[in-house]
Amino acid sequence: MLEVQNAKKYFGGVKAVDNVSIQVKKSSITGLIGANGAGKTTLFNMISGFIPLTAGTVIYEGEDITNQPAYKISTKGIVRTFQTPLGFPRMTVMENMLVFAKNRNAGIFTAIKTSKKVTPLEEEYIERARKILKDVGLGNKEDAWVSDLSAGELKILEFARPLMADPHIFLLDEPAAGINPANLNSLVTLIKDLRNKGYTFLIVDHNLKFIMNICDYIYVMADGKLIFEGLPDEVANADCVIESYIGKKKTEDTVSN
Repeated sequence: MLEVQNAKKYFGGVKAVDNVSIQVKKSSITGLIGANGAGKTTLFNMISGFIPLTAGTVIYEGEDITNQPAYKISTKGIVRTFQTPLGFPRMTVMENMLVFAKNRNAGIFTAIKTSKKVTPLEEEYIERARKILKDVGLGNKEDAWVSDLSAGELKILEFARPLMADPHIFLLDEPAAGINPANLNSLVTLIKDLRNKGYTFLIVDHNLKFIMNICDYIYVMADGKLIFEGLPDEVANADCVIESYIGKKKTEDTVSN
């Protein structure tokens, strides 16, 4: 469904992403992990059109979307979240949800309009938003100001809003960061349910327990390069992955000395 071929991103002499290739299969949950500075978010930014590739190709459902602008890529059904939640802090949770409604007549203008009359289409989107909020544990927050949400609630909302656009593939950047265990369990359940319904996910996160629990396949980056890929159990036991996170393992000779 999504394929990145030999992607490179250089910032002057810094090789932030260096010849990385990955594949994301339809209706799968694919993980992308690595220590800080590995190049994960830079790769996300290139796929989603926020920064251009220095070299390489991004293919989505057979179409070359390399270096297309973010707004154009999003219309193809690709949505992404950010490490730092973004939103409209002076609008309610419900209004933030309606901004993402997949209809030009039910988006931001519906969210901010002053008329009290609600059309059938608007009511449909409001009910859809309520269901999504309930599913992610924010059902009692629809009238709350976004500026009053906790950090964990903001992260959940950051994931929930794009669901209104009925995307095909999600690029989730650190979805587990700052979320309490109860909300995280709800998020895991929701992502798996959506995968079972045909949605596709590419997830970056530092929470290895979360990644190992939820992903079907995992890619590992270090210093801008891809160093390993495989099933969760394979990744968890790979020496190069362990060394990337905790340092080089001591040899038996070194230990004995």
